[in-house]
Amino acid sequence: MIYVTRPSPEGEILTQLFAQANLPVQYLPFFTISQGNDLLNLQQQLNKLLPNDIVIVVSPQVTHVIKAYIGNLILPTNVRYYAIGKKSAQLFNQLTTTKVNYPEQEDSEGLLIKLQQESVQNHTVLILCGNSGRQLLAQTLTNRKAKVKSITCYCREPITYPPKILSSNIENQIIIITSLEHLIQLELYSNLKHKMHANLIVTSQRIFTKAKQLNWQKVQLVNSANNQKIFNAVTINYAITDNIDNR
Repeated sequence: MIYVTRPSPEGEILTQLFAQANLPVQYLPFFTISQGNDLLNLQQQLNKLLPNDIVIVVSPQVTHVIKAYIGNLILPTNVRYYAIGKKSAQLFNQLTTTKVNYPEQEDSEGLLIKLQQESVQNHTVLILCGNSGRQLLAQTLTNRKAKVKSITCYCREPITYPPKILSSNIENQIIIITSLEHLIQLELYSNLKHKMHANLIVTSQRIFTKAKQLNWQKVQLVNSANNQKIFNAVTINYAITDNIDNR
């Protein structure tokens, strides 16, 4: 069984990809997404930006909550826009005519590599993010003398499941984890047998490293949280059609 733990709507879209391929899948989101504390101040923060300042979009959820809660966001055209991944960039480009750039390696480390070529000193950098995570971006850019402001656009709220929700057919489980917060939440529902036999698909080096520290033995890194890339990694590398028991 494939377990998709990322929140709506991206999690539902990925689940549908597996279902359309006739693969055994269960949607098991670990968090719901709600409006962040700083979202209503976002326009004010954008209005303060000067030419060549930087806006960073960390996930598709940023655009989803903006569309849901802000009617007419006005984005400046004279600043630099970046996103962690391709999907985040494509979605945010629906809100602005200015190009949203993203790295080939679709994670925080990849974006920092891309930003090494950019002048950030004394520029304001707005990081549009959730209520946790992405400290690496903020700290690294602060060290480069940027004026970093993290804007909490959305909040993750944990969803509680029965403790044994993942207790059956552990050897054939593939669990998709797209953030450190999801990995920590997974600890509530896993045991030593999971860590020995279940397969984790993770989407950044930081998640991979943490999973290994937590003693997960079968961890595959996909350097992107893009749904299609995750789908391809699962179907190609694990030959699910032949190896997963769907009973």
